[in-house]
Amino acid sequence: MTRMRAWHYSLLMSIAIPGIAWAIPPEALAPTPARSAGASAAAVPETAGSRIAAARDAVLPYVVSILTVSQNFEQGEPTLSVSSGSGTVISPQGYIVTNAHVVEKGKAFRVVFADGHELPAKLIGEDTLSDLAVLQAQPNKPEVFKHAEFASVNDLQAGDTVLAMGAPWGLSNSMSAGVVNNPHRLLVSLFDDEADYEDSLGPDLPTGRYYSWIQHDAAIAPGNSGGPLVDANGRIVGVNARGMVFGGDLAFAIPGPDAARVVDALIQNHKVPRAYLGFRLRSLKGTNFTSGVLLNAIDRDSPAEKAGLRAGDLLLTMDGHAVNAPQPIDVPGLQRDIAQLKVGGTIALGIERDGKRSEVKLATAPYPRESSAESGYTPFGISMRELTPPMARKRGLDFNEGLLLTGMRPGGPAANARPALQSGDVLRTVAGKPVSKPDDLKPWLDKPAKIAPLLIGFQRQGEDLLTTLLPSYGDRSHTPLPELPNAWAGVEVQPVTTSLATAFGEGAPGYRISRVYPGSPLGAAGAKIGDVVTTINGKPMKPGSDNNSDEFDHAVRELEVGLPAKFGIQRDSHASVIDVKLAASPVEASGLKTLRVSKLRISARELSFYDRVARHLTTDQSGVYIDSVESGGPGGLAHIKGGDIVLALDDHPTPDLDGFSAALALALASHSQAISFRVVRGAEVRLLFLDRSWLQEKSP
Repeated sequence: MTRMRAWHYSLLMSIAIPGIAWAIPPEALAPTPARSAGASAAAVPETAGSRIAAARDAVLPYVVSILTVSQNFEQGEPTLSVSSGSGTVISPQGYIVTNAHVVEKGKAFRVVFADGHELPAKLIGEDTLSDLAVLQAQPNKPEVFKHAEFASVNDLQAGDTVLAMGAPWGLSNSMSAGVVNNPHRLLVSLFDDEADYEDSLGPDLPTGRYYSWIQHDAAIAPGNSGGPLVDANGRIVGVNARGMVFGGDLAFAIPGPDAARVVDALIQNHKVPRAYLGFRLRSLKGTNFTSGVLLNAIDRDSPAEKAGLRAGDLLLTMDGHAVNAPQPIDVPGLQRDIAQLKVGGTIALGIERDGKRSEVKLATAPYPRESSAESGYTPFGISMRELTPPMARKRGLDFNEGLLLTGMRPGGPAANARPALQSGDVLRTVAGKPVSKPDDLKPWLDKPAKIAPLLIGFQRQGEDLLTTLLPSYGDRSHTPLPELPNAWAGVEVQPVTTSLATAFGEGAPGYRISRVYPGSPLGAAGAKIGDVVTTINGKPMKPGSDNNSDEFDHAVRELEVGLPAKFGIQRDSHASVIDVKLAASPVEASGLKTLRVSKLRISARELSFYDRVARHLTTDQSGVYIDSVESGGPGGLAHIKGGDIVLALDDHPTPDLDGFSAALALALASHSQAISFRVVRGAEVRLLFLDRSWLQEKSP
């Protein structure tokens, strides 16, 4: 049995696909049938080639690439990523239509126009139920934008030529051609249960509830999401949204007229107002009924439930007008008609139950949120989503309020709670107070004078449980316990066994000096690279291995810091003894103070003596060494890397960790668009920039 699956097309910028090219196949240039008189179509040129060119020029110049910096959560921690999609300018005010999944969880947006210039953009509104969103370009001074237009009717037929435009794989604009396979398609195969259709399109955010898709075979790829589907008359007849894993070049677009209605609502209201009755519909396919549409499910606490409707009732009329859905393709239109009812109005439904007909009146309610945005809460080390009635219903919960945990930071407060919290738990109370939305956690957002455990009430798999949780706040620093310093000679050595001494012509075994560190006690006493240490305080140095210098290191560590020691040296077959006053050994990296900078999602430490030597820096060079960078954090997005040495932040020097924290606070308090980092990387000094919009705001 074969089951087809669809995916949304979007592109992570880390993907690079070389050698991709697109061409219009000759068969795509076939003439397209003339449109009805009501369609807003241009006059048909004489040649197919010129018609394709005219259609291209009517839309492609107004197609944009969209770069989205989005925030997701992994193990309770926010992560940032850059993805790309496509869109089309559809008004003189610079409004741009794209898919909702292109801007999903977006924190910042930029649009790249066909001529290559870029502008920031702001989100006007998004509608997950239709998978549509509207951005608006933000020029520095008022600008009138040239734009393309939607088709006013969906009059496509199978075989019509269509052009898919966009920015596949994050490349610049391109175009492919194909034909319409089916202008009215539901993604329900012969093997699927029609009732599962919406959930298959998204567990908490179903799309395609109110329209059927345009199926076509114009090639699209990741990055084409949100780009226009254009007919041979230069009209936007669809918005490309999905492709198929199996089945070749199967692509699916949202019909243009449906998209235009949603876009108008988003521009006017920043959302799409919809009415809600509280039932789901099923066609009559496979049933014994011949007219009407079945009520397939009744939502808890909905107008339908309160009016006494039941799953299995047959809906025959709405306000006296007959309704009929013999096939699944007929259901989206009915659901759209219900959604367009006046909120707060009353509608009379003609119902048949057990062969008896009756009329039921319902008051329409505002459509409830299907899902909620994911957010993080650092003091508890969790990510969460506000529970909505549809989310609660799908999880079999008998309540609609709470905070659904979606992840926790390993080793964080939630993971260390007693008992530990888990993904899927629903927080109900904190310190005896009900919590149902992220703002309810504000009382515990700021660090108190004394941090004390909190009593948390939560539900897990039907059980009401309690746990205690100790919040954590701010950046986490660690200062290792000081250790007694060891004696340090300031050199690296190579073991020279008796056999190697003969081969090297050294004359005696010992330890050959291979590096002299700056400020080295042995170097200050006159030792040089190539000298062989044969004795220390009269004790012969005879390596037992060609690869191990432990004997030399141990002998040095046993000496007293600040007291003289005698080193027997052989240089060019001449033996001598030098007096060396040993110093305290430099602190290793493991013994230095570290700081986890939660705002940047990086770990830093003090600069060590050996860091300076490795980078050929002066012994008094100041700075902060970057230990690690989380790839999904703001620091990673700014291209900061482990091993970088930060010298300054927004021109404020960062001599140590305290200086770094102070410089970051000053930078965050400024109003610049980007924060600069001056870093040493390898043999170079580089400038890196962190866009302020990438930083996590104080939550919730």
